[in-house]
Amino acid sequence: MMEGFPVDMTEDDIAAELRVAYRVDGLEDVRVIRDRQTKLSRQLGFLRFPNIEQSREFVEKNHPNIYFYGPSAGPNDRSTKVRIAYSREREDRARQKGEGDWTCRMCAISNYATRIKCFKCNAPRPEMTATGPPGVPAPKVVNFGDNDAAAENQPSQFLLFRGLDHSVTEELLARGVAKLYRPSGNSDNAPTNNSKKGSKVASTTGDSNLGAREGSIRRVLLVRDRRTNESWGYGFAEFAVVMDAQAAMTRLKSFEKFTISSKPVMVSYIHAGVFIPVMNPSISTNRFTFSPLSNPSLKLMYWDDEAFVTELTLSTEVNDASQEQLNQDSQAKGAKDSEKVKKRKADATAGANAKKLAMPSQLQFWSDRHAELHGISNAGDGNPPETAEPVQSYADYNRVCCWLCMRSLRDPAKLKLHERASELHQANLQNKELTDYAMYKLVKHGLIKAPEDYQQLPVAEYRDRAMERRRAFGRGTTFGPQKSVAPKEDNEPPVQTKTTSKGASLLSKMGWSEGTGLGAQGTGVVQPIATEVYAQGVGLGAQGGKLGDATEEASRNTRGRYDEFLEKNKDSARQRYKDMYGA
Repeated sequence: MMEGFPVDMTEDDIAAELRVAYRVDGLEDVRVIRDRQTKLSRQLGFLRFPNIEQSREFVEKNHPNIYFYGPSAGPNDRSTKVRIAYSREREDRARQKGEGDWTCRMCAISNYATRIKCFKCNAPRPEMTATGPPGVPAPKVVNFGDNDAAAENQPSQFLLFRGLDHSVTEELLARGVAKLYRPSGNSDNAPTNNSKKGSKVASTTGDSNLGAREGSIRRVLLVRDRRTNESWGYGFAEFAVVMDAQAAMTRLKSFEKFTISSKPVMVSYIHAGVFIPVMNPSISTNRFTFSPLSNPSLKLMYWDDEAFVTELTLSTEVNDASQEQLNQDSQAKGAKDSEKVKKRKADATAGANAKKLAMPSQLQFWSDRHAELHGISNAGDGNPPETAEPVQSYADYNRVCCWLCMRSLRDPAKLKLHERASELHQANLQNKELTDYAMYKLVKHGLIKAPEDYQQLPVAEYRDRAMERRRAFGRGTTFGPQKSVAPKEDNEPPVQTKTTSKGASLLSKMGWSEGTGLGAQGTGVVQPIATEVYAQGVGLGAQGGKLGDATEEASRNTRGRYDEFLEKNKDSARQRYKDMYGA
């Protein structure tokens, strides 16, 4: 094993320097370890000799270091010190591991049995799974989501997040995944706490701040135990298109350590067998199933029958991912291919107007099988059959309510879920009276335009019964015995009834006139109830206690002057004071 040689050295350069400087001939293989993405050397390599004797001779003669110049070295450049050592096969490494030692699931580093955390990444030690005696089945291996990762890192619309803390909820997972969005605004050039200083992200568009589009995360799925409802420590995030997931992975590589709730996590793509279809869904399995956003009729569940996924829908709006790519293509190709670019833009615009959701590749396979079993046409691409009419939406996102079911929801995501999965909503769609009223509400609030066959519903108007009585019996008449009213001439001005109080005004509007009795037959009291004033300290009904009408008495006492009324009250107060204290 060699470590620390120049980055620009290839296998041929290493073999040439070993042959010239160290007289090493007959090497069977020279291998340089390179990065999968950048294809750059990691300054780590291996030499394979024909036999152990030649390998031992080379190491014992030159241990611990040899020196390489590299192909780009000049006449005055210094050599680079390269450390050499024996390398072991995987079987040898496993054999030399001590009893009880464990391997970290996050960084694949071997740790001693006494450690409870990885000494490199501080990841917690995985749970122990002891094997039982012969003949007794071993306990089931704990599922950490490792089996859900895609082979050879095949891209998909779903990203797998492993190593989550068990206290992480769907909301916290969504907040952590949102860190993979593309920076926007003034924060594009601002370094983050987790990003590497001076790190560069490989990009084909020339933009160093890559990431998923804002709002491209459709939903997050957290894996929970069916019996205890506890989190299993991993979950998934569904993006709008594969390009968004790839951009999120590119953004992930710019972080030195990606964490969710202050804990490092591993991110990878998933394979097509993570979610399996439910052919015969029942009430007992509805809690453990979910549907693709583009095909609500299909029911899926997690492959492990002891777990299920809980979903949190973040966005279901349709974003045309190809439109941005078309704009970039049009700038690159120029005027030569302008006609082709215009045609592609027109096709992309037509696709956007059709409101088509892209079916994830992991769900496309099961959607096709579901269509074949149930005899549904055109279900493989996530589109409804050509003969099926689009279902009218009766949702009001301004008020966050469904006018068809007359229900108010908490947020737009719940409203969309109600329209897609509510049995009450599906039943109300068959009710003509409810759909007509919901359509009337949508037109009234300006949410949609009135269709051609739209019929305005009769609106209940306020019935002014007092006006009807005035028209039938006249404004100045009563409901009792009618009096003859002399006809008025055309030029005679209307008689204005003088009202002395608010009560008289209200009574006159109901047909009462001054001098007539109250009631429908006019047999009630005619004169208003008089307000009498009594002498202070005299009981009701006592002789001499009644002083007269309150209005006349007040006028007589004050004589229309406020200062005399005030002085009289002051004298009365002084007299009461003298009577009480004898002063």
